[in-house]
Amino acid sequence: MERRSFLLALGALSLGAGVAQARPRMAADFRTADLAGGAFAMTTSQLALTRTGNPDIINFANAEIAEQMQVAAALGAAPGSAPMRTDHAVLLRQLEAVPSGGGFDRMYVQGQIRGHRELLALNSDYLRSGSDPQEQSVAQMSLPIIQRHLAILNGLRELA
Repeated sequence: MERRSFLLALGALSLGAGVAQARPRMAADFRTADLAGGAFAMTTSQLALTRTGNPDIINFANAEIAEQMQVAAALGAAPGSAPMRTDHAVLLRQLEAVPSGGGFDRMYVQGQIRGHRELLALNSDYLRSGSDPQEQSVAQMSLPIIQRHLAILNGLRELA
């Protein structure tokens, strides 16, 4: 239910994005960082769908992809439109080199935990000090979802 409410709220927020797009398209630090973190989460989740047989990881990866698409839309961007950070690209290449199975699952979950911790810090900081109302709304709606994902991922870490 929480996920559905989040997705509906992000969908409604993205409907108002047309008004926000009238401002210059210079990317703010929060927007760029959030989209880059989302690109990492989405790309690695897409890879996980091709490499894991674990139904819990499959469910998480599908949810992560859907939510990152909604976050990107709420920020007035296409998913994956921000360049991936260099350290994330390195992690992605390492993950791509790991064969399917338990080793892949563990590395995917560890990467997601790292990425979600970074997103938690980014969104928390922006909520405290950011100035763009649309981006603050995205941060506010994202925080409980990120926290929930971290709890899920910590449980997956035990299984992987």
